Order: sequence, then structure tokens, then C-alpha cells
Amino acid sequence: MSFSKNLSVVILAAGKSKRMKSEIPKVLHPISGKPMLYYVLSLAGKLNPKNIFAVIGHKGKLVSDYIKNDFPEVKTIFQEDQLGTAHAVSMLKKQKEHLGNNILIIPGDCPLIKIGTLKKLTEKKIASGSPACIITALVPDPEGYGRIIKDKMGNIIRIVEETDASLEEKKINEINSSIYCFDCKSLFENIGKINRRNVQGEYYLTDIIEVLIKNGKDVSCMEVGDYREVIGINDRAQLNKVKNIMQDKIGKDLLKDGAVR
Repeated sequence: MSFSKNLSVVILAAGKSKRMKSEIPKVLHPISGKPMLYYVLSLAGKLNPKNIFAVIGHKGKLVSDYIKNDFPEVKTIFQEDQLGTAHAVSMLKKQKEHLGNNILIIPGDCPLIKIGTLKKLTEKKIASGSPACIITALVPDPEGYGRIIKDKMGNIIRIVEETDASLEEKKINEINSSIYCFDCKSLFENIGKINRRNVQGEYYLTDIIEVLIKNGKDVSCMEVGDYREVIGINDRAQLNKVKNIMQDKIGKDLLKDGAVR
């Protein structure tokens, strides 16, 4: 992968996720015997990037201890106050000299994403010359996801979170996966322009898309073929759904390899 030496990967794993109703940090909940964070960190390593960072926060010591034991090459960044995804990414500012030209951002609760999809995203971002490229998906039920807002020409113009979306915007079923590839320079030049004027009072990383476009930059996006790849986990029902998909996939892989007769 020619892009690897100039790519860093950032895993966002700081969130509390009250809807899980658990004392266990969300990213450490098990799926097929492994914490969901295992799958994301394993994929990140397969990209052979310059560096891998994990932004941790809620019950950070538990997450940090797991990473140190199982993925010692991953550097952890502690987000003391969980003020949103843009705030989490801004924690990397002091690490800019270690990031390379491009930065791939993946949520820690997205264990079904495929290595090929991440490669295509990175390659498309570099080929397009745009400061950012986003993975989107068409989903049958978009509730809970940020919606992709496009102009009449089909160009992305902004992302609106579910809590801030109008009734018309909530009808849109193209959603933001929260997986991005950014030009590192553009990211950190613009992340400070994001404000907290939204229902949740947080710094949304999604808002940087509108900031970039208002500054005359073109932002590209890539629709994933199977929306299940980008299913996020925020509650027990979503966790069980992903577990079932993962178990089905493992069963099919075993049959394909001839391990099950």
C-alpha cells in the first residue's frame, strides 16, 4: 500500500454511551470472544500505517490496559472531558509531526468494517485531491445516524446529526458512517472553527465538512456497498445485531474453508 508511510489511523474510543447501561466501557464489550475494539485495531494494523492512535476517555484505564497488553504498538491519547468527536480529534494536535499527510479516523464501535473498504477510502481521498473523504451508506432505517445532505448535483454540502435534523432531513436514508480520511493539514487548520451550537452542546467532527466547503474546498464521499459494514453500536440491541452478523460471517468463512462439514 503506497499510502501507508504517510497515513496515520486514529480510533475514537472515549465515549461513555449511556444507552449501553453497563459498567464495562462500550468498546470492551465482547463480540465472538473478543472486545469490539479488537476488530478495529486489528484492521488498523493491517493498513501498516505510520502510527495508530486511540483516543480514550470513559474508564480510560481499563481501555488503556487492554490496548497496552494486546496492541502495544498503539499510542493512547486521553480525552479528559468528552466534549464531542471534534474535541477528541483535536487531542491529536500535539502529535501532528507523527501523523503523516493523511489521517484515517474510525470509531471504536464499528467492528464490521472491512480492510478493503478502508483502503478504497484512503485511495479515493488521495486520488481526488480533496481535503476529506467520507464513507456513507444507504440504510433501511437511518434513525440515530447523521444524515448526508447533498445539493442538486449530488455533491455533499454538510452532515446533520439526528438530534439537530429537521423532519425532512430525517427522511434521508444516506447516513454518515463516522469513518473519514482527512488531509492532516486541512483537518487541524479548520477543526478549531467548529462550535458547540447544537442540541447536545458538543463539538461535532461532522461540522468540519461544512467548514471546508464554505472555504471553497470540495469534499468527496464513498458509498459502501453493504451498509452492515458501518453499523455502529450504541445500545444492547445494536450489540446483539452485530454479534449475529459476526457469527454468521464466521460460520460462512468456516464453511468456505472446509472446516465445517
